[in-house]
Amino acid sequence: LENLPEGPAVLIFYHGVPVDYYLLVLRIYRLTGRFCYSTVDHAVFTIPGLKIFLHAHRVDHPTREECVEILKEGNLLGIGPGGVREQNYGDNNYKLIWRKRKGFADVAIKAKVTKAAVESLRDRHQKIPGSIWRALKERFDWLHKYE
Repeated sequence: LENLPEGPAVLIFYHGVPVDYYLLVLRIYRLTGRFCYSTVDHAVFTIPGLKIFLHAHRVDHPTREECVEILKEGNLLGIGPGGVREQNYGDNNYKLIWRKRKGFADVAIKAKVTKAAVESLRDRHQKIPGSIWRALKERFDWLHKYE
């Protein structure tokens, strides 16, 4: 939290395993009293009963302009780039799907937020590149040696 600015900030998280982000948001609120607005894909709002819960926790599917306004009001904004279109972390064969998206960089530039790098929790914990299934197999393959 020492790198978190007093004013607005864009928190970029890996959407494939957002638990780290959820815990960070809770910690920020608990220690500072600041809420963090979070973005999700619009498809999440089609799940019955989830819309009220998400809005209560400041989770929405804002436009770029709404994201800029959230930041200009001095708030924190969490964005998981790629969303459901790029939900699987890739290896060297990974191809970014740009389409017509400018993304979080455009929002940060327009809102004039300060750049401050923090450690990627995913990179800290994922030591074996590539498929999570391969990593699990390599981790637990010793179980089959005793059969």
